[in-house]
Amino acid sequence: MSSDADRLFSAAFIHEKIGIPYKYLTMLMTKLAKAELLEVSRGRNGGFKLSRGVNEIFLVDVLNAIGENNCTNCAFTESECDELNPCALHDAYKVPKTALEKMLTTTSLNNIDPSLI
Repeated sequence: MSSDADRLFSAAFIHEKIGIPYKYLTMLMTKLAKAELLEVSRGRNGGFKLSRGVNEIFLVDVLNAIGENNCTNCAFTESECDELNPCALHDAYKVPKTALEKMLTTTSLNNIDPSLI
């Protein structure tokens, strides 16, 4: 979709192109549309397209939309982990966690090579 932002892509086309199970794909597309990352056009010639430019949609936006942004949570404990209540690995995890958060908030769809997907 990022390589041809004006074109409508059907769920069937995306399913065939990247091999994601159809039911799972449509659930993801619905979440992305509700988060206003995709525009939906219904009907026989309908489909999905990006709602903004590829430089304006970041990986964190996609993860937030599908409910998979776990980067702010501690990876090593079920309880709350922060500066006041650190887990055993809090200090060691702080640097890679910060780097991951930076990568997700600064990497746009434009930075991803579509041929690698």
